Amino acid sequence: MRLLVTLIVLFIAAQHVRSQDADVSAERVSMDAKMLRAIDGTASLGSAAVWPQSVYALTDLTRATNDAFSRYIKSYYGATLLSAPVNRDLEFAQTTDGRFRGISYADSIARLQGDISLMLRTGYYNNGTTSSSFALLRPAVRLMGSLGNNLGFFLDLSNGMRLKGNPALIARTDPTLSRTLKFNIEDSAFFDRYVGYIQYQNEWLRVRFGREALQFGFSPIDNFVHSIDAPLMDGLLIDVPYKSLRFTMTHSAANGIDTAGIAVPGKYIATHRLAFDPVDWLSIAVNDMIVYWGRGLDFSYLNPLAFFVSAGLGTQERNANDNSMMGFDVAVRPFPGSMFYGAFIIDDLSFGSLGDTSIAGNNNKFAYQIGFSQALGSPGAAQRSLLSVEYARVDPFTFTHRTNNASYTTLGTPVGYELSPNADRVALQARHWFSPRTFIRLDVDYTRHGENILDSNGAIAKGEDPRFPGSGIMVPVGNTGGDVLRGDGDFLYGNSFLRGNASHQRRVRLWFSAEWWSNVFSDVRIGYANRNGGNNPEEFFFASFEIRIGY
Repeated sequence: MRLLVTLIVLFIAAQHVRSQDADVSAERVSMDAKMLRAIDGTASLGSAAVWPQSVYALTDLTRATNDAFSRYIKSYYGATLLSAPVNRDLEFAQTTDGRFRGISYADSIARLQGDISLMLRTGYYNNGTTSSSFALLRPAVRLMGSLGNNLGFFLDLSNGMRLKGNPALIARTDPTLSRTLKFNIEDSAFFDRYVGYIQYQNEWLRVRFGREALQFGFSPIDNFVHSIDAPLMDGLLIDVPYKSLRFTMTHSAANGIDTAGIAVPGKYIATHRLAFDPVDWLSIAVNDMIVYWGRGLDFSYLNPLAFFVSAGLGTQERNANDNSMMGFDVAVRPFPGSMFYGAFIIDDLSFGSLGDTSIAGNNNKFAYQIGFSQALGSPGAAQRSLLSVEYARVDPFTFTHRTNNASYTTLGTPVGYELSPNADRVALQARHWFSPRTFIRLDVDYTRHGENILDSNGAIAKGEDPRFPGSGIMVPVGNTGGDVLRGDGDFLYGNSFLRGNASHQRRVRLWFSAEWWSNVFSDVRIGYANRNGGNNPEEFFFASFEIRIGY
């Protein structure tokens, strides 16, 4: 009977499968541990540049018994780790590895762990014209495990309820809520989220199909190609880390909306990343990205060894409608505990017009980022600190496209860095861990943005085409390249940086997160933003308190 129950549970889990990886949606300790090891010098820099990590990397993190972060990861993931004991009988509602588990099982082939969670969050917001309290409730269930050492699965299902408050204003208090369709875009009292996929993995290969958070890059603050806070996309991931080389590709179904708010049919985003760590203190990577829409899967872009820029020129349709980009990122550890990093994105490039500020130079669209991180405290200690400072800039019309539908976005927001085109930002982040799962984080940033010029109805201003005086042809003359969803009109004027209705935003956010006892978490978030100039000057303040039991 016990074996029959186990098989039934495994069958149910396999219907909604996700590979067993570091669960960055619910815990960041494994992510923090890998990042600190890379900066400290106990691991190569490239080892921390792609998230999530496989169960092989996760298991490897737990081998350092003198590392507080490793001990926490071992307790948190329990029976799902490859190093866990295999003689565990099927248990329901038991405490194992110091934590409460809904389900736990491990034998020589199958591993399974199931958890339940309940979250309650209350808070307050004020934008100068509207102030109110809000309340959210979210139950969730999670299953993770593997069959053998290679086939893994994971499912995290949650269904939240907005008990009180305006969803658009609540969404501004939490980036994960602001990128949730039901909560923000559809103004629903209910909001759900799932993370789920299946994957095959070994020490040098990971092939995954499904949905999870992704990140490519070295910045602890945000990254251009894939951001850990971006909306989740379903798709294929292939990751091949082998010695000093690492190749990673994704091909995902994006959710596009046009300027009228209508869904874009068949939008896909594919990325390649090839990284090389010649020594453990230097990592160099080249990325290429493509956005296409309006047709089914394009096998030219499913090719892991395709060069997207060339493939995009292969037919007239691809050349006219698809949006290809290239990127480079690099990190250097000059000495243990310090890291310099940078990234450079090329959306369009014309060598003959580099530096030209007239219309002829509009074919050059770039984004770049440069930063520095300093870790403090002893490697492996429970109490650590990390200070990061960076500058990021996105030129006008970068990440957009003239067809609009091919912007580098999903659900109307960037897949990468949360910074509009025609904008730059100076950002500072300070973090201190009191223990691996209890930390305080301070984010301070200053953003300049050349916003589009709008008419009295709030739409982009239109006027006669300046290239053809007297023609009467109306074009979006107010588009200064400040909206990632509007790439039309990029050759009407010289795209000088910050042209348009300039705004200046100062933002401060404080986040304290703690696990007081096993399975009992709390989060306090406080934020303030002040934006003057631009189309919508305002002040925004929020504060929230969350209690979560389970995971």
